[in-house]
Amino acid sequence: MQVTNQHCQNIAFRPITRMANLIVKLPMVFGAQGVMAWLLYRSRVVSHASRTDSDFVVFGLPLVIGFAVSVCVLFFSFPPMPASKRMTAICGLSAVGAVISSYVGTVIAFNLYGT
Repeated sequence: MQVTNQHCQNIAFRPITRMANLIVKLPMVFGAQGVMAWLLYRSRVVSHASRTDSDFVVFGLPLVIGFAVSVCVLFFSFPPMPASKRMTAICGLSAVGAVISSYVGTVIAFNLYGT
């Protein structure tokens, strides 16, 4: 197999493409999580829906779903490195992002609809 200059350039830029996709995907995941937290709280306060009677559903479910989806996105997009460092970075970034976006969604809902 003959290695060409074009082939080497494609290999060199592949991690950059993954990270560029990651920069687009993660804000979408965390934005959707914040919207889900806001919608669940709104559903609880405005329509008194029975499915939102539990605090876990209103506050915990968006956090857990956001964390799980961001772990999946990061796992498939993160560059190769030793497993312990990779999983620590993936879980840490996912946890921080999930907590912040859930907090922001809940604060916005509290300000709009009261506590």
